[in-house]
Amino acid sequence: MLILLVSYLCIHTLPRAWSTLNTDFPNYDLTAGLAHQGYDTSHVYEWLWIQREKDHRAIDDSVIGLIPITPFSTLMIWPLADLAPLAAKHIWMLFSLALLVPIGWMLRSMTGLGYQRIALIFALSFPLHRNLLFGQFYLLLLALLTAACWAYLRKYYVLAGVLVAIATPCKIFPALLFVFFLQRRSWRALLAGVVTGLAALTISLAVFGWNLHRTYLHEILPWALRGEGLPPYITSSASISSFLHYLFLAEPQWNPHPWHSSPLCYALLQPTLQMLVLAPAILLIRKNDRSPNRILLEWSALITVSLAVSTIPASYNFVLMAFPICVLAVRLLERRQYAWLAALLVAYLGIGFPMPSPSHMTGPVVLLFAPRLPLMLALLSGIYTLLWRDSPVEHSSWNWTSYVWIAAMAASVAIGVPSTLHLQREVREEYAYRLPLTSPALLEAKPRQMGKTIGYIALANGGYHMVTVDPDSTWVDPSPGDDLSFTSDDGHILLEKSLSPHSEIVDAQTPSRVLFDDAHDPMLSSDSRTLAFVRDRQGRGQLMEQSIVPTNSAVALTPPSLNVYEAAFLSEKEYAVSASEHGRPPQIYLTDPTHVNAPLALGETRYPALSADKRWMAYSHLDGGVWNLWVRNQETGTTRRVAAVPCNQIQPAWEADSKTLLYSTDCGRSLWFTAVARRRVIP
Repeated sequence: MLILLVSYLCIHTLPRAWSTLNTDFPNYDLTAGLAHQGYDTSHVYEWLWIQREKDHRAIDDSVIGLIPITPFSTLMIWPLADLAPLAAKHIWMLFSLALLVPIGWMLRSMTGLGYQRIALIFALSFPLHRNLLFGQFYLLLLALLTAACWAYLRKYYVLAGVLVAIATPCKIFPALLFVFFLQRRSWRALLAGVVTGLAALTISLAVFGWNLHRTYLHEILPWALRGEGLPPYITSSASISSFLHYLFLAEPQWNPHPWHSSPLCYALLQPTLQMLVLAPAILLIRKNDRSPNRILLEWSALITVSLAVSTIPASYNFVLMAFPICVLAVRLLERRQYAWLAALLVAYLGIGFPMPSPSHMTGPVVLLFAPRLPLMLALLSGIYTLLWRDSPVEHSSWNWTSYVWIAAMAASVAIGVPSTLHLQREVREEYAYRLPLTSPALLEAKPRQMGKTIGYIALANGGYHMVTVDPDSTWVDPSPGDDLSFTSDDGHILLEKSLSPHSEIVDAQTPSRVLFDDAHDPMLSSDSRTLAFVRDRQGRGQLMEQSIVPTNSAVALTPPSLNVYEAAFLSEKEYAVSASEHGRPPQIYLTDPTHVNAPLALGETRYPALSADKRWMAYSHLDGGVWNLWVRNQETGTTRRVAAVPCNQIQPAWEADSKTLLYSTDCGRSLWFTAVARRRVIP
């Protein structure tokens, strides 16, 4: 069996992995490369921005995105940043395969399991194939966590803490292993982990800057923790969060007909089930039992439960299950429980095997067609049973810390239920403003009125397209692709084509003819005679303007000190930009009659939009980690909040009446996977 499985790996998986770039390696490689080249990376989590940078480098991957990857994890690819992406992947693959040797040696040293059986467990792991195919780094993560346990068993407590602390900034869930150190009063490991974690954060801040980390902490992490960092209704991810989203939460395009539409049921079950699954792994840690078998079993429980309660697991994550499977296999072999060993291997195969999302299935029966979660819970129940039975009587009595943990977990659920219910109910109030689009798009961005139609950028069919919809919201005009922004006047559409080595502005009717080179985010003036656009240098944007019939070179409207994020343009003397200065959070600058860009002191703001009658400016303001719409009266300077919802409303654009806004909203969806909405904001 081992020979057959290794042959499949060598003949099928490795050639495919070696010859192709596919998610997720380009995500890490591009981000590390941008930082290595000194680019401003504050935009790197934005879908369209990082796609543009990918296109400029002709990376052979249709769609790229960093969410919900941590900035520090991309530094693992830093030594390869100067290489071509495919060459870098080759080295990463060889490094990952080489890691199997020390991992196998440490597993044999800790468990006594033979090398042949350890090799068989790895060969039976379909997630191993996915790690190599996608260029993921979970084999490195497995090496770190295995080495940490190995060091702990040999009383190298400082080293154990350091290794867990390196793993945690890569993926958040290894932080759960700090509970192991805390429960066992391993203060040296805990202190070493805290110091190493702070050092890792310092390095990451030095490389990427504060703006990117602030975005991750305030905007990315909260969505990821509730399972909405990526599309949450896909049951193939097999998380508690995805199943509950699918069963109880409606979303007009992604999940229009849930089994039972009830935010209350979701709010009651989501925090409760996660805590019930997690609690035994913490409460069954026995600080007085220092036997290797006990420590291995507790470590296995924490690795398994961290994957079971993960909100957005992927198939390649489960290569980590090789550790607990080795630990359990030894137990079963020692007791000659071969039937249970066979069941363990079947569960292991089922957990790792990628399953497509079942179609036309409703209700809890969907669990039968996505068995990973039930199998994980069954395996976890077995580990908990062994931990309970293996607890000596003198070690099994609870002390005051157990009751503190129970109180803390109960308080977490008591707080989580009402806060989750409040969030989900408020999110769904935004549905009243959503346009009933039927297009098969994951993301709908930058909506604009174009006469009687609406145009927007859609992520569909493996790329980004500019599409238009008629008044009945029927998708009528998809463009060929590679479009990241556009502007129009009386049906005349100018498109940004994102190409290598930079973006170009072309006429939609004759896309082979380049109108403006090295330009993105085009904006026509109110008289349609001038085009403004953004030109990047090392990831820093500058607003430029040029005659629509180029007779001279482009003129810069903003100084190099301003890193322009977005702009609204009516004329050379009437525009607004959202920009960051000296690494500070972005804010809106408005030109004045003397052509000076003056900050408006509106706080952290982006996405300015000027109305055609010049009376109003719409924009998004960051508050509580989300961007909500505001409107400013340009004559009086007074501002008014349009909505207060716990999700993002971005990229507003005025309709011709200067009273109604089109905008993008991710309410009820995943972070920045926006849909198009329309709202009248001026009476």
